[in-house]
Amino acid sequence: MAENQILAALQIESNEVRLLVGEVFNTRLNTLKQETVPCKGLDGIRIVDQKAVATAIREAVDSAASHLGTPIESVLLAIPAYRFKKETRTFSKVIDSGDGRISYNDIRDMYHKALTVNVGTDIVVANVTCNVYKTNGITYRKLPVGEQCDVLEADIDLLCCDKMTAYDYVSVVEQAGLKVLDICLDNYALAKEAALFEQTMRNYVLSIQFEKQHTLFSIIYDGKIVTIENENSGDEALAKAVSQKYSLPEGVAVKKLIKHGRLAQTEFIDRPVYMWTANQVTNMITDRDLFETLKETADYIASDFQSLCDPILQQENVTVMVSGDGVEIEGVDKLLADKFSKPVKCYYPETLGARGAKWAVPLGLIYSYIDAQKVQGRDESSIDMTAYAAHLSGRVNHTSHEEGFTSRLKNMLFNQKNN
Repeated sequence: MAENQILAALQIESNEVRLLVGEVFNTRLNTLKQETVPCKGLDGIRIVDQKAVATAIREAVDSAASHLGTPIESVLLAIPAYRFKKETRTFSKVIDSGDGRISYNDIRDMYHKALTVNVGTDIVVANVTCNVYKTNGITYRKLPVGEQCDVLEADIDLLCCDKMTAYDYVSVVEQAGLKVLDICLDNYALAKEAALFEQTMRNYVLSIQFEKQHTLFSIIYDGKIVTIENENSGDEALAKAVSQKYSLPEGVAVKKLIKHGRLAQTEFIDRPVYMWTANQVTNMITDRDLFETLKETADYIASDFQSLCDPILQQENVTVMVSGDGVEIEGVDKLLADKFSKPVKCYYPETLGARGAKWAVPLGLIYSYIDAQKVQGRDESSIDMTAYAAHLSGRVNHTSHEEGFTSRLKNMLFNQKNN
């Protein structure tokens, strides 16, 4: 693995394109740039206008590249976990090295065998993961590199998704003039970022990705994604409720919803949260008005989620985590906790520069790629690192020739005195 990499992670989600560029230095991730570009070429997870989506991707990439001073050539791409299927197979490898120790090449050979498995004609493998390695009667959850044995066995999970959906997403990225460095299921990337796999050895985690036009439910147990379910509705329904009642543009309704929406409020001061004039009449929305407008739709969404998740919620050892664009609306966790009768936590990344809930998946794309590099034997970056280093060197040299603040201040004062 390279000591220093620049990676661009791309998520195409509901009504926007999200691009996050990060620098990985000695496995530590620093956010360099984030871009969000609105896009009307999507219907939920389905791409309906490839040209519009490609244009939005290009706009996000060009803006980030301008900041970096170097073109972005490739991206890590999130693929929706639509028609998710998991195939688990056991593979073995005879360790024939001189010292009988397991190497990365031995593990890599098993992963390559896994990729040759026929999973069907209508689905495609997006992620290859291994949770259990076995040798000498011992079970390992981490790579047993360096251990001595004759034969290594591994239970490898092939995480699959709809083939046409994956093809459409990769195709639109290529239309934008970019290469796809690697793909990853969006719920798997989220689980990597939020460390959900480490939390589930003896507990169930119900992960809910609450986005604008769809919601994805994933059940994770014993360090693995067990099953998922897609719902073709999201927090956009709340914005539409406000927009339709008050005849406001949907963009205005979204802003008011994020800034003033409260889904679990019990006390009100009837303070105005928005005022506007139409046909020479002044209109006003108070915090109580906004809550009452949202209440019916919010209750319907929560009841729908509760009905869908009821089988897993019957278990004792279940925790619930909500992520995605929708958790920016205050009270989502309280609303669902009341319906589920379970503690509910909204997830926000802690990475500096990407602490919004919507950046969990792009961050997870990078972490997933970093973890897979040792097995894959690759360490490509999204940009030309040599050109990037030269650009940084030029900026440093340019800065060193500039006058310091003290010198500029003295010149300004003396020039004013002489004039």
